[in-house]
Parts: sequence; structure tokens; C-alpha cells
Amino acid sequence: MIDPSWSKHLADVLRRNDVRMFATVPDYIVSHVLEHLWADPECRVVTVTREEEGIGLLSGAWLGGRRGALLMQNSGLGNCVNALASLNVASQIPIVLVVSHRGDLGEFNPAQVPMGQAAAPILDALGIRWIKPSSVAELEAQGDGLVKLAYTRGLPVAFVLPPELTGGKQG
Repeated sequence: MIDPSWSKHLADVLRRNDVRMFATVPDYIVSHVLEHLWADPECRVVTVTREEEGIGLLSGAWLGGRRGALLMQNSGLGNCVNALASLNVASQIPIVLVVSHRGDLGEFNPAQVPMGQAAAPILDALGIRWIKPSSVAELEAQGDGLVKLAYTRGLPVAFVLPPELTGGKQG
């Protein structure tokens, strides 16, 4: 059974680790997290037109002393691969990626399947450490450590949010 508090737990993990700047190309799943961030006056959420725009915005925020996260669907990961590789990885600029995972078990839209299958290999190829928590307990057990690792390594990290955690998007 899906725990509807997953989105609050994720927002809390980010805020506990001083992540206060957010960029998003919103989709149904990450919108649940965004509701908590929009309601927090200490958080700044910017809706961008493309994911790589969010990479640039958040990289600039890091250089200005702020921690940031990009919230997107896994199809957006494909859009920002070059920006992640040539800016964040090459220049060691940390960023937290929050990626709703489509295209796996139970997917109703065949167009989501290729990027759903490619998301983990893309993250691995870029050396981006990621977790895929299937429960709130796993999210809480691993989340703080993942965010801390981003800033220790000076590299991006990713939360990949599977339907087992979020309930997914129903067709």
C-alpha cells in the first residue's frame, strides 16, 4: 500500500539538508513534492521550460552559495544529459535530481518505456549516485546520506521515484 506522506518525507529530507532552491518541469508525480515546497516561505521554486535550463539555474545558485534540486520526470533526464555531464560533472557542481520514474512495471504509455529503461544506465554512465526507494522507510533511511554525498563529492545525485513509492501515474 502506498503511503501518501511520501512527498512530505522527501520535501523534509531536502529541507533538512539545506536544499532551498528548486527548479522544475512539473509533472503529476513531482507535483506532490512541489506542493510542500511552494508552501514553505524559505524555499524558492522556479518553473523552467526545459530541464537543462534548470541545471543552469541551479548551478548558478550553487556558485552563489545555495543548494538546489531539479524535480522532473525521467524523460527530462534525457533532455539534460549534456548539461549534467559538461557542467555539473566536469566542474564538480553538486545538484540533487528528483526524478519521477515512468516506463517500468505497470506503465500504460508505451512512449514512456524507452527512457524509463534508460534512466539508470544514464545515471550510472555519468557517475551519478542514485537511490530508488520503494517505501518511506527506505527514503528516510537513505535520503539524508544521498544528499550529504552530493556535497561531499561535489557531484550530482539522484532520487529515482518508482511507482512502488509514489503510486505512479494511472492511465
